[in-house]
Amino acid sequence: MNDFLKTKSYLEELNDLITGQVFFIAGNHDMLKNVTFAQLESPLSPCYLHNQAYDFPNSAWRLIANNGWYDSFSPQLDVEEVARWKKAYWVDAGVNQPLSDLERMNLVITQVQEQLTAAKTAGKRVIFLTHFVPHCDLLWARPAHFSKPRYERVYEMVNAFLGSQRLADLLETYPNVYYTFYGHVHGRHPALTHGQLTYFNQAVGVRRRHEWQAADFENQWLASLQEIKIN
Repeated sequence: MNDFLKTKSYLEELNDLITGQVFFIAGNHDMLKNVTFAQLESPLSPCYLHNQAYDFPNSAWRLIANNGWYDSFSPQLDVEEVARWKKAYWVDAGVNQPLSDLERMNLVITQVQEQLTAAKTAGKRVIFLTHFVPHCDLLWARPAHFSKPRYERVYEMVNAFLGSQRLADLLETYPNVYYTFYGHVHGRHPALTHGQLTYFNQAVGVRRRHEWQAADFENQWLASLQEIKIN
């Protein structure tokens, strides 16, 4: 929607229509309008779960959520060059952010570690929700036609803004984390399991980019849902 207030309003209205509970976090496009960095770090709505946790009633399961961020899946690139490319070409240049990307990802890691440690101490099994890609194995492979240096550079630059391997490295050190849901990358990505932890991509996709397998939004959304059973 490219507007945090529209996203917030939509999900709050949805929450009022169902018997369960709706939670959401902010993606980079939600951050573009009508919200500041400081606001994103605060509890803006009962439905907004960034850096918070929810215990499922009558179970040992806890949902932990964090918007996430990125610090480059392309560490071979120069940090200043990445920053210039982002400012010139990437939509996130319009996001209100008083920190560098590395500093923002450092904050994410600190927040997530505190939440995971608290869950482990409480004896909770964890479902983790984030927007950005948490593991390098979840990225698209480089297209075969990206053989020229110029195209290879674009591929590397795009990967720089997709997520952080540090998040997966952290999640996989906690044996009580069983599921991670993420988005951000377009298209359909199969589930990935490392040890006891399974990563699920929940992105519905963008119709105008021919990413839908269904004929309309409702059926594409339904096809993208992932149901897990907890007890």
